[in-house]
Amino acid sequence: MDINRSNNFMNTHLFLEKLKAVGKSYLSFRDLAKFYPGKKENLKVVLYRLVAQNKLVRLMKGYYTLDLAQVDWEQFACELLRPSYISLEYALHQYDIIDQVPVRITLITTKKGREFRLPDQVLEYSHITPRLYFGYKIQGNFLIAEKEKALLDELYLISLKKRHFSLEGLDISRINKKLFNQWLKKFPIYTQRLAQKLRFK
Repeated sequence: MDINRSNNFMNTHLFLEKLKAVGKSYLSFRDLAKFYPGKKENLKVVLYRLVAQNKLVRLMKGYYTLDLAQVDWEQFACELLRPSYISLEYALHQYDIIDQVPVRITLITTKKGREFRLPDQVLEYSHITPRLYFGYKIQGNFLIAEKEKALLDELYLISLKKRHFSLEGLDISRINKKLFNQWLKKFPIYTQRLAQKLRFK
């Protein structure tokens, strides 16, 4: 093994060890550039080889992970497109308001709606007008709608005919009716009319 190849091997080995010590479940290209000990212009080639050797997994352009099973998808989803917070069916299931397990992580954003199909996960972002971007909290490493706001976001998009979701089978006993109605006033009249179909006890 010549000196250059030996140096590259040592750099790559040291690089992987540094990444393991970082403790993040995924890394951006910018993160990786901070830890690569070799020449930065070689990093893209190094990443390509590590992916080919199954030592790294490419999530999408500019994002990688050492272990796909350990990716914090909720955190990744909120960081990938900002501003955004988890809402709609994914949040409603988290709050046990719906039984059906979502096949994707659903988020709200003030930016254009988008969908990303990644290894083992789909991230779906739905647009909302900026004045309705409220009613979320920090939970662990990500942002998630309060249960009342998750339901209101769902009703809003349904009333705009941008989402198809059955209101039957919702367990709204967990919803704070007073807070729900307070926030409902901020939404358009067509969303308010749809909300009237819910039967609060």
